[in-house]
Formats: sequence, C-alpha cells, structure tokens
Amino acid sequence: MLGAVLMGGGFMTVRAEGSTAAPPAKEPATAVPDVEVGSDPSASGTLESPGTRALSFATEGTVTTLKVKAGQKVKKGDVLAQIDSSESVESRTAAYWSYLSASEELNEADEEGHLKAYASYVKARNAYRKAERTVEGTKIVAPFAGTVTAVDAEVGQAVSRGAAVLTLTDLSQLRVGADFTEADVVVLADGQKASVTFGSSNTTVQGRVTSVSPVPVATESSGSAGQGGGGQQSSTQVVRYTVLVSLDELPATARVGQAVTVEVHV
Repeated sequence: MLGAVLMGGGFMTVRAEGSTAAPPAKEPATAVPDVEVGSDPSASGTLESPGTRALSFATEGTVTTLKVKAGQKVKKGDVLAQIDSSESVESRTAAYWSYLSASEELNEADEEGHLKAYASYVKARNAYRKAERTVEGTKIVAPFAGTVTAVDAEVGQAVSRGAAVLTLTDLSQLRVGADFTEADVVVLADGQKASVTFGSSNTTVQGRVTSVSPVPVATESSGSAGQGGGGQQSSTQVVRYTVLVSLDELPATARVGQAVTVEVHV
C-alpha cells in the first residue's frame, strides 16, 4: 500500500516534471526612450507697431476742436485737432501786409536805397513765413494713415507746445519685439521661424525673425551673498539684445502693448 502511494507520488512527480512550464511574466521595460528636450531660445516680448507717433501742437493754446476719439481710423492729411487760432491768424494777416509793403518799397527803391529796402523786404518775408507756420501749428494733421490709439486732451484744455495730445498708430503691420540674452542671441539670425504665444488668450501664432539688434539694449545685474560669512556679494551681468519678429497672422484680440512669449526655432 505504501509502495503504491509512493509510486503514485512518484508518478505524479514525473508528470509534474515532464509537463511544459508556463513562460515567465514579461517584466515591464525599464529603459525610457530618449525624448528630445526643446532647447530653442525664448524670451518675453511685446506686441508693437513700427509706426507709432505722439502728435502735438507746434504752438500753445486752448483746444477748440477734437475730431477723433481712441480707436478711430484716419487718413494721411486729415485734420485731427485744433487750438484757438484767432490771434495767430491776425498776426499772419499783419505780417502779410508788411511783406507786401516791403515788396513795393523794394521795387520803387533807387540804387542808393536798394540794399536797405532789400534788407527790410527779407525781414518782412521771413516774418510772414513764420506767421504762416504758426497758424499751421494750431492744427494737428495726420502724418500717415492709421488708428488713433490715445487721446490725452479735451476741448477747452490749455496745452503747451510739444505736449502729446494724440497718439497715432499704424496697425497694419504689427510686430513683436523681445529682448534675448547674449547667450541666446548668438544663435539667432534673420529668417528663422518663431512661435509667438499671447498670454491673455493662450493663442500661439507663427512668425519669422526680421531683425537682431547688433548692440545691447539692456544690461541687468544680479547679485548673491558669498559663502563663508564674509558678507561679500557676487554680481552677474545679463546683457540683452532686441529681436524683432514679424507675424504670419494676428489673433482677433491682439492689441498694441500686449505681453507675449517668443520662441525662436534654431
């Protein structure tokens, strides 16, 4: 009986050893495929226009007319604003008659009095031309077609000569200006493709580098305390260069002055 059991056990053992073993479970791969980490240089920038100008009067006075408001499109030569010109017009009229009188005296002068008459004529002519410029200076005329992006005065306000009254911007060809570090700028060149991301709308558009400044526009200094308790400071200067990027298209919400992030594909 015991032999049978042993035989049976042996038989069972033989059967177990002779059976095909199940393949071991495949271990998960531990090697992670190499992933190319992007190393394209990037920098913060601003959406800007190559044509932006602050407009002012060439003489002081009180604003009598404002024909535009912010956001309005204008054509080159349009009169945008005017100050009280009554005094300037009167002065021009007086200068004009003095100019005519001096012209007549020059024509009637004999040889002896010609030089004196000519000097009076030149003086009167120049005074009249100056009076004309003063009258023209009471108006602000659009120097190019564009959009009024700021109005800094109102009717009835006294303004001084040269004080900004309006800002006119050409929105037809907006671009991005970004300041890259000198470590990044050495690999940048005109024509390289770029991605521009608008943070306010999380929209990315494509563009192309159009200009890399040959001279630095900003230098930053960063300092840190030295080790050893000596209280010494170490300073590192970061030099930046402006890079201009043209855009293939503009988001509908794009506005001059918006902050963007520029990544140039090198």
